[in-house]
Amino acid sequence: MAKTPKKKRLPQISTELNQSLLNDAKKSNEEILESLNTSINGLNSEQYEQHRDKYGPNTLGTRKQHQWYHSLFDAFINPFSIILMVIAILDATIPGIRDWFSFGIVLGILFLTCFIRMFQEIRSDRASERLNDMIETTTAVERNGERSEKPIDEIVPGDIIHLAAGDMIPADLMILSTKDLFITQSALTGESEPVEKIPGILKDKNYQSALEVNNLCFMGTSVSSGTAKAVVLNTGNNTFFGRIARTITKKRPKTNFDKGIKAVSLLLLITTIIMVIVVFVLQGALGQGTDSWLKGITFTLALAVGLTPELLPMIVTVNLAKEAFRLSKQKTIVKNINSIQNFGAMDVLCTDKTGTLTEDRIVLERHINVEGKDDRRVLIYGYLNSYFQTGLKNLLDLAIIDKAKQEGFENSYNQFDKIDEIPFDFQRRRMSVIVKDPNGKTQLITKGALEEILSICDYAEYKGDVIKLDNRLRDQVRKTVALLNEQGMRVIAIATNHKNLPTDRPFNIKDEDGMKLIGYVALLDPPKLSARKAILDLQKRGVQVKVLTGDNDLVAKYVCNHVGLKGKKILLGSDIEQMSQDELEKKVMAITIFARLSPEQKSRVVLAIKTNKHIVGFMGDGINDAAAMRVADLGISVDTAVDIAKESADIILLEKDLTILGNGCVEGRKTYANIIKYIKMTVSSNFGNMLSMLVASIWLSRFGILPMRPEQILILNLIYDFAQMAMPWDNVDSDFYNKPRNWNARSILKFMLFLGPVSSIFDIATFLVMFYVMGWQGNHTQISGMTTEQAVGLFQTGWFLESLLTQSAVIIILRSNKFPFHNTMPSLPVVLSLTVTLLIGFVLTLTPGLKIFSPLSEPNDAIMIGYIMAIVGGYIVTAQLAKVVYIKLFHSWL
Repeated sequence: MAKTPKKKRLPQISTELNQSLLNDAKKSNEEILESLNTSINGLNSEQYEQHRDKYGPNTLGTRKQHQWYHSLFDAFINPFSIILMVIAILDATIPGIRDWFSFGIVLGILFLTCFIRMFQEIRSDRASERLNDMIETTTAVERNGERSEKPIDEIVPGDIIHLAAGDMIPADLMILSTKDLFITQSALTGESEPVEKIPGILKDKNYQSALEVNNLCFMGTSVSSGTAKAVVLNTGNNTFFGRIARTITKKRPKTNFDKGIKAVSLLLLITTIIMVIVVFVLQGALGQGTDSWLKGITFTLALAVGLTPELLPMIVTVNLAKEAFRLSKQKTIVKNINSIQNFGAMDVLCTDKTGTLTEDRIVLERHINVEGKDDRRVLIYGYLNSYFQTGLKNLLDLAIIDKAKQEGFENSYNQFDKIDEIPFDFQRRRMSVIVKDPNGKTQLITKGALEEILSICDYAEYKGDVIKLDNRLRDQVRKTVALLNEQGMRVIAIATNHKNLPTDRPFNIKDEDGMKLIGYVALLDPPKLSARKAILDLQKRGVQVKVLTGDNDLVAKYVCNHVGLKGKKILLGSDIEQMSQDELEKKVMAITIFARLSPEQKSRVVLAIKTNKHIVGFMGDGINDAAAMRVADLGISVDTAVDIAKESADIILLEKDLTILGNGCVEGRKTYANIIKYIKMTVSSNFGNMLSMLVASIWLSRFGILPMRPEQILILNLIYDFAQMAMPWDNVDSDFYNKPRNWNARSILKFMLFLGPVSSIFDIATFLVMFYVMGWQGNHTQISGMTTEQAVGLFQTGWFLESLLTQSAVIIILRSNKFPFHNTMPSLPVVLSLTVTLLIGFVLTLTPGLKIFSPLSEPNDAIMIGYIMAIVGGYIVTAQLAKVVYIKLFHSWL
């Protein structure tokens, strides 16, 4: 009844295992049972125990329990956490300069950040584990001649297994006997249609892969229809499934997020070290007295804290956790929290076909006569054949019956009486039913693969007449069917008897002779209606979509054309097999459709795209997708996927729908936007402050003045961090998230070097005003009645206030490439946090009695506050102009 499958590229397994399976397939039932020390009635108790001891449990040794302490370790071991640990240790251990205030702040930030990350990952991991309910836990086993349900992990080689529709295949099996057995192998091969399995010795010497053999079944596949009796060949890690599963235990390549964070961390670490060393040396060498070096250590340690964006782990974690929660409301479970940013950076999505671009079900698309025109009579005949056949109905029969219901004549069988049937067998590849119509006429209705039906037909219904089925008409029929095949459809031919049928004997295959071809039905896994819009949305957002499938190229091309993916050329697995990786890398970006791929070839394609400097997401749900998901920057699966696919995934969708991915891209880009805002604001602001510190160290050291007390630096840094804690909730301009966003350490460096000195200019202006206009010159103060300590205190407090105001202005100016409050609005949390920050700053600098600040509360100090406000106003205008210049020079902002 099914046509002979075309040769397709199948997943590769080790030569040893492949040859072993092919050798087993060539053995008779008796030989294979003897080699496994079993019988047709199954293992006896003693044999089972021996096999259990020899082969072990039928489990895969790939799934590792992710304990809470693993998450805790992962949360603490990252570059910024290590920097914070080092600073905290220095704060607590260097004799003479211990600063428990700084130690507490740094340690508090470190622990809070790490515990947020740990909690989110544990929560996500538990959610994904609750989805792990696909694979059946028991199977029907015959031992000692008795049949019972046994747990899958108790299956051993030599066990006799009974299969029925809906069963998962629990191990690699050899078929001993069947009845209309169809196996769904899409999880392994990507082929959407079920394949027939039959018993018998393998005689074809041309098979290259055991997966092509029709008397073998494999763990992880399932029974779509029929029944069978089979013997277990391999279990656990020795199965084909197990060999593929081993690929996900290998160390995963670093993703875009990993590389980005590492590059940014290295940049900031090098900058911090250089600046700290320079300032320390200058402070010690130019200072007065031997204690200048000790003061230098204290000052530069505070400087290191000020330069380090210690809130970055928290900002990143809060951003990711917030988006993970938001995505959970959009039918998306985030297993790996870091993958959210990869979602936003992704610019190439590789996806399988079945269930993603298609509806993952077989429907009857056309019912046409020999002329190629739609004809209801063809559907009626097909319906009667499918309805009256006995036994389990396969997916093709169900599709025909469903179509008849849609057309409204599902009850037409009431007008017919079934007389007999000629069952399907694998030699004829067709089946027939004999019915009597309302007029008492007996009709034989046969359906099957085209060539098998043509071989028994001498006539055809054509333009209302019955004519001879000559070679010209046969060629016309083949051309029509070829066109349907090119559209991704599977064609089943329908014929009826032309001659009179016997009435004095049972019917047999000899009656299927000299028949009349009346037409054919074409079946298809139809493209999803939502797929075209979803793909267009992804493309508008800068994401290329490529299809990587194990299915045949004709079906793949048809489906892709219908969903808007045009590919002039299709690259097949057989083509890739002949290419070096360098050749593949040169061709891969010009190809949209890849068909008949093995798991290894899918991985090669993904790696080739990554080599071309693209961020790659891979969406799949089968065993054959797991390896590619592991090497992609973003592995995406669905809750109905096989366990191995879900284990390899970073993201699990509760619906297999590309529309969800479009939403995920937007959320990922918003996450990136608010993280990069924090990084660029902080590094440019901190770099500007440190440049100012450098100038101040050179200039003020001869006067014995520290430009700011270490405690003030820490407080300033803490207040500024507080202002930025609302950044994860900031608004993001729509034009920013309409294209992929990727980590770029050079961009951060350019931003820092270009914008940082702008604030330094105004810091130095503040120094000059305080030093020469206000006369706060420390031990050279020009103000009558002012002590050196008072002058230094006012100088430090004045610079503290100016630094806080300019840093606050930075948040508003630099958060967007647009004009603040006119073309872009900060979120309410950002506005509130800035308001609180400014209030705290003015309270600290204006309130008398605070130990580490000299209050700017005298009438003369109000003049300095006025100068500071003027300087800040000048900074705001200059920073906005610098932003315009930067965008024109580098054609980017965030």
